[in-house]
Amino acid sequence: MSDETFRWVVAGGVAIATVCILVQAIVILVLFKILKTTQAKVLAVIERAEPILVSVRRLIDENGPKFSAISTDAAEVVKMVKGQVTRLSELVKDFSDRAQVQVARIDGAVDDTVEKVQQAGGAMRNVVMKPVREVDGILSGLKAAISVYTHSRRASVDHATQDEEMFI
Repeated sequence: MSDETFRWVVAGGVAIATVCILVQAIVILVLFKILKTTQAKVLAVIERAEPILVSVRRLIDENGPKFSAISTDAAEVVKMVKGQVTRLSELVKDFSDRAQVQVARIDGAVDDTVEKVQQAGGAMRNVVMKPVREVDGILSGLKAAISVYTHSRRASVDHATQDEEMFI
């Protein structure tokens, strides 16, 4: 490569490097401008948010112990409620067991009462029906006697013998 060509190549490289440096400078200036506008916007947001953040921090500082106490109290209330529910469950179970025993006793008493009422009804039926049967027997006898006397016809001995033979 000749000296002349080498100088042109170096001059071209320097020109390209100069253009690159100028482009980088322009990009940096544009980025700087964008960064300034962004910084202004962020500062405005920070200025508006700062009182809110201060209020929130003060609220947390003031109410932090209260929230802690509330959560502790809530945990204690949950424990108490759990204990009460357990006691209520035991009470309901005990009541249910006792009620089952009482229902069984009542059922037995009702069965016994029904049986005694049936026995009393049978005894009353026998007490009432015995005199009725006796009176019916007497009336049947009287009816037969009246029938025999009114017809005044007696059955022959042959007829009576025949009846006896049929019976045997």
